Amino acid sequence: MTSDHGFPEHVFDSLGVAPAPFPDLIGGSVRIVEKRPTDGPVTVMTLGASRLPTDTGDQVELAVEVIDGQQGAAFAALEIVCDDIARNRRVPPVGAPWRNTEPFLSGTRITAIMATGSRWGSSFDEVRHEGALVGHVRTLRLLTDTEAAYAAARGWEALVAEAGSLDALLDVTRDDAVAAPAGIAGNRPVFLSKLHAEHPPRWVTFTGAHLQSVTGLESDAYMNDSANHEVWSVDSFLARFPWISDFARQALPGQTALFTDASGAYVLEND
Repeated sequence: MTSDHGFPEHVFDSLGVAPAPFPDLIGGSVRIVEKRPTDGPVTVMTLGASRLPTDTGDQVELAVEVIDGQQGAAFAALEIVCDDIARNRRVPPVGAPWRNTEPFLSGTRITAIMATGSRWGSSFDEVRHEGALVGHVRTLRLLTDTEAAYAAARGWEALVAEAGSLDALLDVTRDDAVAAPAGIAGNRPVFLSKLHAEHPPRWVTFTGAHLQSVTGLESDAYMNDSANHEVWSVDSFLARFPWISDFARQALPGQTALFTDASGAYVLEND
């Protein structure tokens, strides 16, 4: 089976409308097309990303939904992700926002890209050839940092629910569609040093996706040795150090709590 089987047909046939090609290619090989479904937003798709080799052998085409007039934003996002596939031989992980420190779209607050399923379900997301599943279309969501933090902490569906609709997350010139999330789910990771076996946490940081904890006794050399670190779940961490619970329930992304005892009292040190 060649990498082309199923993909061109799927891109051309999906959403029930013919594609209009962009004049420019990505990397000289990936064509970009635009679709205008009657019951959905303008959708910009790749045709040829599935031919880029990946270490896992997974094949994907990419799509971005935008409001009319913002097709350039979709092209920029597709270019970023296609470049990552080509350079690192990996497909974008579903549900894990890629966050940048600065906006990658000039004049906007869009700093993150997140791959998700589409609004259309399996008929759009799954690429099949002669009935067999051969790959996927991944829809890229263009998010502000606050929205990305919310999605990292609560998940994509929760972000959509909080924003009110998928369409509330389309206009790249928008302000944050949601408020910064408070707290962290119990199954999220905590990255901590092995000194926690003997000493309590002193500084605990909520990054927006996970907790980081140090006892204050770790030297730079100690921290630079990966063998000195462990990963726990938030639930396990709070079971061992229950006085951290109030901070974990109320923390906002970027906040660090300083604990001086086991009373539960802490002082915030915002990054």
